[in-house]
Amino acid sequence: MSQKIDVSIAFYGKPYQAIVTIKTLMKYSGQHIDKIYLSRERLQPHDDYVGIFKIIDYFRNDPSVRLEVSYPYHFLGLGVSDYERAKHDTRFRHSILYQYALEKTDKKYLCIMHNDMLFYGDMIGDMLKTFENSPENVAGVGSIGQCWSCPAGPDWGNKCHSKMFEQYVPTKEEALELTAAHATPRRDIQLKVINNGRVHIMPECRLNEYCAMIDVEKYRKETLPQGDIGCYGGGWNGVDTATVWSHDMYQRGYTFRHLTLEDYTRHAPFDATGSGTQSNSRSDTYFNAERNAEKYINENFAPIAFSSYVTRANLYDIIKRKIWLGIIHTHGAFKKIIGKA
Repeated sequence: MSQKIDVSIAFYGKPYQAIVTIKTLMKYSGQHIDKIYLSRERLQPHDDYVGIFKIIDYFRNDPSVRLEVSYPYHFLGLGVSDYERAKHDTRFRHSILYQYALEKTDKKYLCIMHNDMLFYGDMIGDMLKTFENSPENVAGVGSIGQCWSCPAGPDWGNKCHSKMFEQYVPTKEEALELTAAHATPRRDIQLKVINNGRVHIMPECRLNEYCAMIDVEKYRKETLPQGDIGCYGGGWNGVDTATVWSHDMYQRGYTFRHLTLEDYTRHAPFDATGSGTQSNSRSDTYFNAERNAEKYINENFAPIAFSSYVTRANLYDIIKRKIWLGIIHTHGAFKKIIGKA
């Protein structure tokens, strides 16, 4: 299959793990990929701001990797809920995870993923085959659901799983009763989402952002700013990123196809916790995982040898950030003075 796709990776720290993600992705799926959009969040965990320049430098002379780095104006995190601002404010909307690439790509499909993956199979190739052999209403392919946290999942009520999310269709009353009966990690917010009318697909059910391929034309037709569904990367008062988008797209008549993530890739392989999220708040977990990833690169690919570009670019970035913070603090102080006057 000759069709090329683009890839969007949200870069929130973890430069060495991101290098592993890109290297192993290209090793197994490079024949399908044209451009990789790398979105460097305005805030970086544990002050690891130099990371993006390490990635740029590492792939600078690699003709097989075509990177486009973007720098969102806002740091929005995972809980985006300001619908009206996302609809009308382009800088705000482009700061939502993956949204810049979803609006800018010229490809039929965009694959979004985390930056802490280790690929060992051609997931993108099989995603493309799945789209080719699927009905016209399929809008996305990837891992479906967060069954570990869903009251209908195998670990709780055992009424549903990733491959039968369309078949299990509870009433609102049934969904509320099932959710109340099981102490899932996010039961309170699940009950709130169901009470607000999002029953099926279930609140934890989504096209999983670890690695998912989206039909760009269908996405743009239904999603902000052209459509009226909240962007994939927003929370919109759901239980997690993309759960509300996935629900609302399904209600419009679209559906998704499941591929088992672990058949192709592993998430957070260098993180001792296995989750990839605890490292955002724990510096020891973060830097241990980074050291493990660096070791993997040196043992499996070309040894890392950064040029002076990294130091120069990082120095310039430090100056810019200090100036920006100075402006923000001065503006805040001025507003306080005016307010007191």
